This record gives sequence, C-alpha cells and structure tokens, in this order.
Amino acid sequence: MNNIGTFGSFTTAQLGIYAAQNGLSVTGNNIANINTVGYTRQNLDQISFRTGGTDRYKSQLDVRVGMGVLCTGVSQIRDPYLDIRYRNELSQVGALDSKLSGLQNLASILDEVAKGKDQNGVIEAQLGELLNTLQNLSNNVNDQSADIQVRSAASALASLFNSYSKRLEDLENNTIKGLDQNIDKVNELLTGIRDLNESIRKSEMHGDRALEMRDERNRLIDELSSYMKIDVIYSMEDVGGGQMIEKLTIKLGNANPDEAVTTDTTTLIDGIYSAQISNKVPQPNPNFNPNAPAGPGNEPFLDAQGQPTTQEEDAPLVHDENYNITVSELRDSRDRVLRGSTEVKLDDNDIQGSLQAMREMLTESGEFASQNYINTVDENAASKRGIPYYRKTLDLLANQIASVFNQANEGYMQDQDGNFLDTNGQIVQPALPDGTILTAKNYDPQNADHKTAMEASTAEKKGGPLFSNRGDRDDTDGITAGNISVSNSWSKGDVHIVASFKKPTGMDVASTDNTNVLHMISLMGTKMDYLPSAVAPNAGNVPMFHGTFQEMLGNIGSVLGNDQAITQIKLDSSYTSAVELDTSRDGVSGVDLNDEASNLMKYQKSYAAACRLMTTLDEALEKLINNTGIVGR
Repeated sequence: MNNIGTFGSFTTAQLGIYAAQNGLSVTGNNIANINTVGYTRQNLDQISFRTGGTDRYKSQLDVRVGMGVLCTGVSQIRDPYLDIRYRNELSQVGALDSKLSGLQNLASILDEVAKGKDQNGVIEAQLGELLNTLQNLSNNVNDQSADIQVRSAASALASLFNSYSKRLEDLENNTIKGLDQNIDKVNELLTGIRDLNESIRKSEMHGDRALEMRDERNRLIDELSSYMKIDVIYSMEDVGGGQMIEKLTIKLGNANPDEAVTTDTTTLIDGIYSAQISNKVPQPNPNFNPNAPAGPGNEPFLDAQGQPTTQEEDAPLVHDENYNITVSELRDSRDRVLRGSTEVKLDDNDIQGSLQAMREMLTESGEFASQNYINTVDENAASKRGIPYYRKTLDLLANQIASVFNQANEGYMQDQDGNFLDTNGQIVQPALPDGTILTAKNYDPQNADHKTAMEASTAEKKGGPLFSNRGDRDDTDGITAGNISVSNSWSKGDVHIVASFKKPTGMDVASTDNTNVLHMISLMGTKMDYLPSAVAPNAGNVPMFHGTFQEMLGNIGSVLGNDQAITQIKLDSSYTSAVELDTSRDGVSGVDLNDEASNLMKYQKSYAAACRLMTTLDEALEKLINNTGIVGR
C-alpha cells in the first residue's frame, strides 16, 4: 500500500517542473551576467521533499516514496580561502605598485642617463663645465673675466640644484594630494560596504539573500584590500524571534611585525557600523608643554590665524608630520556611535598596501633618519628610502660642494714656509690652549679650537664664501639643493677666487701663483666622505658614501635604479601570484559557458521528463477512472 494518494504523483511532477524552470532561470541569469564585473556564479539549492513519519505498525510490504523536490533558494559558489589569499596578495600588489610609481616619478627627475649635453647628464655636465672654467682660471689668475666665467658656471650649477629640488618638492606635494585622495577613496569604500551590509541585512530579514548586493560588496572589499591589508570575518547575528542572519566584520589584517602592537587589528566594519580614517590633526602649538596643564599660556593648538587656543574645533586640520593614520569610532548610517568603540591611532606599520607605500614615500629618509625615529617610530627606517631620502641626498651633495669650495676660498696669508702673516707681512704665531703653534701645515679649519685661535690672532684673512644659502647675503649655514646660490659678495665682485694664500718674497701679492686654484681643481676629483648629519643634524655620523662629486651624483642614480629594479621584481612576482589566485577564484566563482550549457541540457531534459511524467500519470488516471470495470468489446 503506497502512502501517496492517487493525485500525489501529480504534485511530484509539478514540483519537478517548477525545479527545472527555476534551474533554467538560474542558468539563464548566469549566462546573462557572464561579463558582469564581480558577478558570482549562482546555483539552485534543492532538497528532496517528504512529509510525515513512519507508522509504527506499517506493513513490511509498504513502500515509502518521496513526494518530489523543493527549491530552497539560490546560493553563490565561492571559495572563502581563495578570497583570503587573493586579498592578502592584492594588498602586497597595491603596496609595491604605489612604491614603484613613486620611484619612477623620482627617476624622471633624478635619473640623468641620456640627459644633458652629449647625454652626459645635466648636473654632471655642469660639474664638468665648472672644472673647465677653473682650469682656465689657473692659466689666467690675473684675468677678471676668468673669475667671472667660474662664477657663471657655479651660478648655473646652483640653479640646477634649485630646479631639481623644486621638482622634488612638487613631487612630494603631488604625492600628498594622492594620499589624501586615496584616504577619501578608502572612506568611500568603508561607507559603501557598511550601507550594503545594512541593505543585505534587511533583505535577509525578509527572506531574500540579496546575492547581487553581495557581489557588489565583494567587489568593494577586493578594492579595499589593495589599499590596506584586511581580515574579513563572517558570523551569524541574532536579530530576534529566533532568526539568525549573516554579519560581516572587517578588521585590519595584523600587518605590524611587532607582536606587542595590537592596533593593527583595529575594527573597520562591524555589521551596519563603519569607521573612517584620517591622517590630519588639529594644528598643534609648537610651544605647548604636554607635561603641564592645558590652559591660558599653555594652549595645545593654533587657530587659523596662528594664535594659540585651547579649542580644538578652532584649529585647522593639518597633516601629521609622519602622516600617521587615525581610525575613528564606528558609526551607522544615522551617525550613531557603536557602544564601546573608540578612536584608534595606528602605529607606523599597522597597515600594508598602497596607503602605507605612499606614507613611506613621504616619510622615509633612510640613512638620514634619526636614532630616535628608529627607536620610537619605525625600527626599519634606516633601510627605507622615500622622497625625503633623495631630497636630502641631493641636499648633501649641494652642501658638500658649497662647503669644500667655501673652505678652499677662505684662509690666511702665509709665507713660503707656511707661517701665517699679518697685513704688514710679519709672522703671526696663533697658539692653541695647549701651547701648540698653528701654521698652514697643521691648521684645520674644521676644528673649533683652531678657528678660535686664528680669529683671535692678527693674521690677515683673505677670500670669502663663494656659495651661500641666499643670493642676497653671504650666510653659509644650512645650504641645501633648494637654497644654494652664489654668495652676494662674489656676485657683486667684492670677493674673488683666491689664486694663492702664499705671499711671494719681494713681490706684490698679485702674481702668477695659482696653487689655490689648482687645489680647487683637485677637489673636483678628490674622494671625500658624505655625512648625513651635514644636512640632518640628528642623523648618524657614519659616512653614507665615499667618492668624488660626480661619483656621489652617480650613486644617487644607482641607488634609485636599484630600488626600482628590486621593487619591479617583487611587483612582478606578487602580480603573477595575484593573477593566478584570481584565475583560480574565477574558476570557482566565474560563469563557465561549458558548465552552463551542460546545465541547460540537464534542466531542459528534467523539464521534459517531468512533463512526460505528468502526461503518463494523466493517461494512467484516465484509464483508471474511465475504463476500470469495462469489458472489452
């Protein structure tokens, strides 16, 4: 005896037809969206339909048969593990791509290959021109026009340094704007994911899985992962009445290598709540004492007019000097704060992705980093090079050139034996505190005690600075590539290049002695140490390079080229891995025409079979009702 009534089999056939129709609809939707960005292949979920239980005293000859099929919904085919791997790799690709873009922009300014006269480089060629004019001066020490030619070459060299420095400054400003735009984009993505979470939540509460909105959310999450390393967590949330729906949480992806730091797992999205990020702070008052109470006379901020104030809202927002990022408290679409959430200031290495790469391009100064910065901010700062490194390296070269030539053109008159002389030609014997007599042979102009002793003596000082930090004065402090200029005295003709500091016997000073000019010529080919502390007082005193001016210039290009090459190799490797993962992910989640064609045939045959089943049942029932008991004629 069968447990299905006479008409029950019609229900089975009907459900089969419905299932086949739904399968065809899902397959058609997949095919229609084969080119839709971010679309995830959908699958019809089915279960076998059976009602009731087994009678305790049922006959052993009774056969229990199911009542057909039920469609329980439509699901997406995704591999969460591939999503995790892909997004982690995408954060690496984003970081390396941003870094390489920054290095390429630097190379467009600093790479002198195939540039300048005879393709010898712009600054390189001008250094050569300066050498040529010095050599001409050595042969014509009494020719004022030869001195003017040297001055013109020096002025052109200073202008080139100024130009390069200005272009680096412009690059830095453009990078800052790019970072601000990326932060705005991240905030837009966080808001978009939050709003989609809310829409998906509402749809699920009404029985709709909102698959298309999930696709859009996944697309936004993928894009977010290129800006920072993230950890995506799915959990179930009780919304009351025993109903559980899915909840999405996104946290920072534990990128900081320091295990003591916990801010690198800060929550960015918590269901219908999201944070916003910022790298700006209220304008701080440089004279504020954090160890004393804030108030009149000790205001922590400066207002728009630069006046001290205790009101944070009156202070304009400016970039933090390290472009540190702050994560706000979590808020919903109605601007309500999630209970317990607070603002979090991220550590220097808490994020990994294009945001971090741009931050490091703006902050990292390599060998110019102070020990305090290495100890308190980034322990790997000495090996990271961004725009500040290359700006300071160019500053160091300009400063070195200015320093050695200024030093070479300032000194004291001396006789043929190296004794210092006064204006009357009499020997002067400056003495150090320990009684040592200074002569040209043991005098060190870099030694503070030597300088003090010479300045206190009556020795005749000759020459003056050739370079200064502004063209309208002779100040030699803090000379950089951005401010180097021919000194005011040299430009006006009050100072000339000193041909020699030796006073000829029985002659006027004006002679053909060119020993100091030859000394300057030798400086162009002299290998010397380049100390980071010369332009960054808090940096170390370990030489970052030893070589001539031209070799130092070449080293800048070599370091930059090496950084580019290494970054390119890493990017190619990460990009290849990301493409392979995306291909694998697409193999699972993407629409495949072969599979869909197979599904079309499967559901079409299922539909035809269910229809044939109904026809067969109808014929059998018609026979049962109309022909049972009728004797054949």
